[in-house]
Amino acid sequence: MRRKTAGKRLIEDLTRQGDPYAITVLILECGRIADRLEKLDALLSGEQTLWMTLRGDHDGDLYVSVGNPLAEARQQATVLRHLIAAVHRQRAGIPFVGDDDLDGIA
Repeated sequence: MRRKTAGKRLIEDLTRQGDPYAITVLILECGRIADRLEKLDALLSGEQTLWMTLRGDHDGDLYVSVGNPLAEARQQATVLRHLIAAVHRQRAGIPFVGDDDLDGIA
């Protein structure tokens, strides 16, 4: 039996029956980020050795793009922390303060 991803476990943990759509969207994004962090952790720990994407140009040429996994993991962890806090604030009825709550989301 295959274990659940970090994202699926987090979604199950945060989801409550009757959640409004705004909270559901935040929770789904939390799950996506948790899955990305799990993959980045596997890369950084050596469990996974490949982290790249193929990009094509208008002429049909392909280019390999290798990212910086440590910097990406740090950024994703920060965004996840902000999103989980936003879920808890909405449940507590605390109003949204401003755009700085979601800094780093692109």
